[in-house]
Amino acid sequence: MENYPLKSILKIKKKGKDAWNIPFAVVGGKKYTLNTIEHEILRKDFNDPRIHVGVNCASGSCPQLGNFAFTEANIENELERLMKLFINDSTRNKITQKKIQISKIFDWFKGDFTKEGSLIDYLNRYSTTKINKKAKIRHLEYDWSLNGK
Repeated sequence: MENYPLKSILKIKKKGKDAWNIPFAVVGGKKYTLNTIEHEILRKDFNDPRIHVGVNCASGSCPQLGNFAFTEANIENELERLMKLFINDSTRNKITQKKIQISKIFDWFKGDFTKEGSLIDYLNRYSTTKINKKAKIRHLEYDWSLNGK
């Protein structure tokens, strides 16, 4: 919010650091960056690929932002719902049985999604279209423009 209005998170810079590497969140007297929170805490400690729909940078290609707070009571249902929404969102992923054009998130963090099978196995858990195991995979260009909704 300190940088609003802006066209993209990529425009945020402070002392030579990008938005992901600016210490800003103070917890227990220690400052954290977005990268530390996402990669060294959430991804590492929870080992759950659904984290990618739970937290995001609010860019056009990011998963839909939830309009709620995660709680112990709702986190499982909400992460499932958000992952299903993201995978089946035709503005962010284009899925047919024989060809998929999917978000770069599935490329950048492929290891998160393939711990228990192939990427197509993971997508098929949530996709309303059954994807053939030999489907051609292509990753879409990422839209870094600010999701101003």
